[in-house]
Parts: sequence; C-alpha cells; structure tokens
Amino acid sequence: MENTMKGTALSRRSFLKTAGALGALGAAGAIGANLAAGPAEAQSGAGEAKGYTYHNEHCLCNCMLECTVRDGRLAMVQPRPNDDHRFQNICLKGISEVENIYGEARLQRPMKRTGERGSGQFEAISWDEAFQTIAENFKAIQDKYGKEALWIQFSTEASQRFPPLLASVLGAQAGGMNGYDMGQGNGQIMAFSPWIGMFAQNTIWEWPEAAVVILANTNLVETSLTWSRGMLDAQKAGTKFICLDPRFSPTAGKADQWVNLRAGTDPAFFLGMTKYILDQDLFDREHVMAHTSFPLLIDAETGACLVDVTPGTNPETGEPVELKTFYVWDEATESAVPQGTEGATPALEGEFTVNGKRYVTQFTRLREDMEPYTLDWTAETCDIPASLVADVATQYAKGPSIIDNGVGGIDKFGNNDVAGHCYALIASLTGNYGKRGTGCGIYGYHVTPYEAHLGGWALPEGMAPAPSPQGFYDMVKGNSVHGAMFFGDIPTQKAANWNKTLEWLDSLDFVCLADIYHSSVTDFVDLVLPVCSKFECADSVGGIKCANAHILANLKVLDPLFESKSDFYIEKGIAEVMGLGNLFPANGEEYARAILTTDDPQVAGFTLEKLQEAGGALRLIGSEDLIVPEVGFNYATASGKQEPYYEALLEFGQAFPAWESPCEAYPENPLREKYPLQFNQARSRFRVHSAYSGAKWIQEVAEPHIELNPADALARGLADGDAVEVFNDRGSFRTVLRLNEAVRPESAFMAESTYRQYLDDTIMQAVSNDQLNERGYVLPFGPMIPFNDTLIEIKKVGE
Repeated sequence: MENTMKGTALSRRSFLKTAGALGALGAAGAIGANLAAGPAEAQSGAGEAKGYTYHNEHCLCNCMLECTVRDGRLAMVQPRPNDDHRFQNICLKGISEVENIYGEARLQRPMKRTGERGSGQFEAISWDEAFQTIAENFKAIQDKYGKEALWIQFSTEASQRFPPLLASVLGAQAGGMNGYDMGQGNGQIMAFSPWIGMFAQNTIWEWPEAAVVILANTNLVETSLTWSRGMLDAQKAGTKFICLDPRFSPTAGKADQWVNLRAGTDPAFFLGMTKYILDQDLFDREHVMAHTSFPLLIDAETGACLVDVTPGTNPETGEPVELKTFYVWDEATESAVPQGTEGATPALEGEFTVNGKRYVTQFTRLREDMEPYTLDWTAETCDIPASLVADVATQYAKGPSIIDNGVGGIDKFGNNDVAGHCYALIASLTGNYGKRGTGCGIYGYHVTPYEAHLGGWALPEGMAPAPSPQGFYDMVKGNSVHGAMFFGDIPTQKAANWNKTLEWLDSLDFVCLADIYHSSVTDFVDLVLPVCSKFECADSVGGIKCANAHILANLKVLDPLFESKSDFYIEKGIAEVMGLGNLFPANGEEYARAILTTDDPQVAGFTLEKLQEAGGALRLIGSEDLIVPEVGFNYATASGKQEPYYEALLEFGQAFPAWESPCEAYPENPLREKYPLQFNQARSRFRVHSAYSGAKWIQEVAEPHIELNPADALARGLADGDAVEVFNDRGSFRTVLRLNEAVRPESAFMAESTYRQYLDDTIMQAVSNDQLNERGYVLPFGPMIPFNDTLIEIKKVGE
C-alpha cells in the first residue's frame, strides 16, 4: 500500500491488481481477486420505457421508485409520484443505482474456487454445475451431521422480495438472534408491553405535538434521510430537538442543542437526569400514581414484588398463564391491599411491615438506587458540564417530550440495554409516555402505524427451518454447523472480530455465497452465485411486501443482467436438483398471488394486476391518517401499568437501571495505554452497512476512510490523506485518514463496513469487539455485538 492515497479508494498497487483481474476475465481458467467483468454494455432493444419498484430495505425507507429504461439500459431513477408527498422520496443511494448495477463490483456469473480459501482464485461454471455442486454438498452435510448442521441465511441486500423457502424445505437453520440494532429495545420492551419490536408505538408525524424531542444515538438527517422531513417539519412547528452524540453529526448540526457526551455514557446521562428530576420534584406525581408500577410493594431485602400468583388462561390464545395480584400500601387502613382495591389510598413512598417482613414501594427503591448519580458524577462520567444535564432534564420533564433512539452509538456498546431501560424509566417517571406528543423508541424507520397481514406460500405441515438456538455471533465460536449458504455479506455484518469468523469459515466443509456484488466474504467461500439487483426480474414481479402504509410490488424494470438470477430462482434451482422443486411456486407471479391472498380488510380487492396498473404501490385502505389515537394507558404488563421496574433482572442488579461501564472502551481501562482511541462505527448517507461500497458515483464523493480529530492526528504525526493502519490485539486493517474536528478527541470515526478491495484487501471488523454481555441472553432480542465498544490505535502504514 502506498503511503498516501488521495482522490481514490484504491492505491496504485491495489488498482493495478484489480485491473489485472478484470483483464483476465476474457481468458479461460482461474480468475483473480475481482469476479466482476467490468461495466456492462446496454441490453439489446430500443426506445424508452418506465418501470416501477421499491428500494432499500436496509435503511427501511422502502422508497417507491419510477425507473426510466432507454435502449434496454437503466437511465434514470426518480421518486414514484404519490399523492402523499411524504412517500415520494429518493436519496443518493437510489440515484446511484443507474451506475451501480452495471459497475465493476457486480458479480456476473457462477464461479467455483480453484485456489485456497482467501486466494480469490475462481473459475466460471454453468448454473447447472453450480446447482449440482451445492445440492451434493448440502445432502452430504445433512446426511453426515443432521439437518441442523446446515446454515442458510439471508440479508436484505442480496435477497429479492419473496420470503425465502429453502431453509424450511431442507430443515436447515435460518439464523438466530440478530445481534445488532435491538439493544436499546431490549431495555424498553418490558416496560410498555405490547411493544412493536424496537419501534415506537406512535410515529414521527406526531413530533410537532411534542415540546422536546431527544435524539439519542440517532443520526436521523443522514441515516434516515428521507424521513428527516419529519424533524424539520416539527422544528417549524416549534418542537425543540436535543441531539446526544459524541460526534458533531449532520443531525447535531440541524438540532437546536447538542450534547457532546463521551461515547458509551448515554445511560449515565439519563441516570443523572433521573436523579435531578427526583431531587427537584419535577416528576409527574399524578401520572406516577395512576399509570405506573412505582407504588407497588417490593421486599426491602430481595427486591421481589409482593404478589399472589394464581393459574389462569389467556383469553386470546387459550394458553395457561400466571395471573398476578400485586399489592400497595393503603394509607387509609395502614395495611397492604391488592392493587386497584376500591377506595384505597396507595402510598407512593415509605417502608412498611407485612407479615413480619419489611417492604418498600418501588418508588422508594428508585430514590435509593438513583442516589449515586449526582450532577457532578454525571458530568465527570459523561465529560460534559453539570449544568447541561440539569438543563436537559428540566426541559424533558416539563414535556410533552419524546426520546427517539437510533440503532448505532450506544446500541453497539456492552451496556446498550441499560440505556433503553433508562428511557423507559424516565418516560414513566415524568408522564412522557402514553399521551399525545410523548413516547420513546425508534421513530426514524417507523413512519406509519399500519401493517397489513399478508398471505404466504403454503408448505407441507411441519416443514420449517431447524431451531436456531444461537445467533450468528455465537455460531462462529462453535462447531455445530458444517455447511453454510449466505445471501449477502453476512459473515462481516453479523459478527465481530473477523479473524475468529475466518477461522470458523475455514472449518466448514462447504461455504456458498449468493450476492449482487463482490463483497468482503466473496474470496473466502467455495462457490459464488450472482444475484439480481432489485431492478431485475425474470418474471413480471419479484416480490410483494407491506411498508409505509402501502402494498409494494417489486415489478420488473430490467431482465436479469449478465448471468444473474434472483434469490427465489436460486433457491428453486437448488431444490429442483434435490428433488424438492415441486414444493416451490412455479414462478414469481404465482408466489405474488399467494402473498396477496389474505382476509385483511386493509388490502381488500388488491391483486397483482391492480398493483401493476398502479405502478407497483397501493395505499392500504383506511391508512390516510398517520397520526393514530394516543398510545394510552392500557398495557399487557403483569400489573397492567407502565413497569420500569424489571424484577426479572434483579440477579443482574438491573431491576432499575444501574450504571455499568462499557466493556472495553471505558476511560480507566489499562488497555488504553496501548490502544487509546475509541472506535466509533456508524451508518452514513452514502452506504447502508457495506452496500454501495462499489458504487463509483458514491466513491467520487465518499471514499472509504477513517476520521480523527486534528489534535489526535498531530500527536501521532499523521496528516490528512495518509495511508494508515488501524490495529489492536484482535487484528488490523488499512485505510485513508481524514481529519475532522467533528470527531471527539480520543476517538476515531468510520462509516461502518466496506468491501475489502477498497481497504487494501483488509477488513475493518478485524479490530471490532466480540465480547457479549451475558445479560443479553435473558433479554427478548438477545445479546448485541459491541462493535463500538472497541479500543484501537492508528499509525502510518509501514511504521
């Protein structure tokens, strides 16, 4: 690698290596590091035509697109006209597809490995040979080790739009817990059941009714670009936005107030806010008494709730359940009485004796638990002024207020669930949940309250994927799987510490990849299959889904480019060789019609033909109003109230949220003597995970690079544009350095993931932390990978 790299994502040596690989494609035999064949020629055909599809599911924006095809080639991508202009959107990534789908990173033909794994040596084969090879290996693995020894997993980038069927047909594992994006959701979900996964119960269009919105780890203006209009509209209406981010992100630049806290200390900030709200009597006493579990009695020693448990039946499912009766202290009779006793006057605070044992209210325990989190402690922990904590706490408590959390930042630290638990606690305490203009959760990717129940393709009874007791992040540490097929760059996206992941890949009997582009894992597999982009279909339709209050159709814009096939036809082709093809739909049209077969009144009368006539999108019936009734105060929690006290987490000391340092990137860690920089990864407007890494139009304005504060660069003798090595004890990668004062000192920033060919054949996840929090295994969404809870050092290449 050269010492400086300016104006390109490739050094001269890397460029020549890639160019040589491209040139070799014309000859027979082994193919080098790049499996694409360079820019494609236009398809045969003349004239101009319109086509309709929808775009990125990675960012969950699902933009509806109108595509212009000229002389058989995609020539323009623009928003599909929509009467509701909130859904007439496109971003840089969508526009770039005009070049990207023909780009040099595109995989073009089936390939099998001829050299060692990692060598990048492949030769072209036919689809028949590819399907036969895969079928033989799948059968051998399942015959020898059992059906569950095969792992088949999809990413949203490399899948078309139909639900996958192959893992069900073969009884293979299809992926367990996700391992990212849901850490803060883990901390919120138990307080407000029912809860829509990690998403808020109301929508971004309600923000104008809030006085304050706290943006916690959410770079909405950049990573949910098309929905940033919700923030801007709310600002015009008078809503104040407070952005919590260690980096001066584009969203921080648009916010009314920026809190530049130390990375990984978000829970400390909210704990300090909670302590201040309690001390200053800023909590909503009426709300706390009426709608929360704070008055309930708990054992003063153990923290267990005072409760009677009787067997019962769920009226909806008929399943047996435990019915719990909680107790409060009635000030009128000076006795413990069941919650909801008519005429009772529950005490909010105090210690009481019940049957010879000491009990306190949850609120009393809260005051005690929050005692350490003074303004001074918070200021020192978060490295911000104490007055700033008090100011934000006062604004939030006054309300109505909303907390919008993202899926980056603290979500990729070991203490992510504590942050989410803090949001639930402070919202319950201040009355900022349940009524109009209040709430918490993810808003940027959840912009409508409507979801239609669609049909599906019926398989024989009992035919389903094998249970996946582990997420991919744990699978790579074991030996229960012996063969894998990935649709997309999953090994570098769903696991940290690349060198460990690579050891696991090397241990497998067979690995196959189906992808659109030459992603980072391509060179480490045995067989590579080219997948259609979202603009290509062999049939008139490539998928159906419900999103943004619409039924969307992935209609054909282009025939499959090169020798690519959709993931549906790849699955079907493998199944046919294995004698199971009759279990699949005959084609995309048959599959689409099965999905549209439903009793849901929101899609009454919707057909494939009507979707085609409407340009690939039909608004759900009755979905015109995106501001739904208040969330309200009826919950499916055990007490029927907001429950920020998590009895299930007593063994972890987290019944109420308690401060817990990051697992690696905390200031006092002795490891900082070797690796003093916290490594922050986040999404950007130019990519979603690794997708669009090979898009040349985007590379012209956003080459892969790492950013340092100028002061940290000066201390290391580094200059803007230097070729640098980023390293720790786990591994290293190489990239270009850019200086940016928006980056907090003692940290480094990089847009998450990019293809290894643009990092001098290295992988940025080689340095990332794979230490999981054991508490995560008892939480609803499982443990989260602490990608950002990572310490690194940076030096010039060659030093």
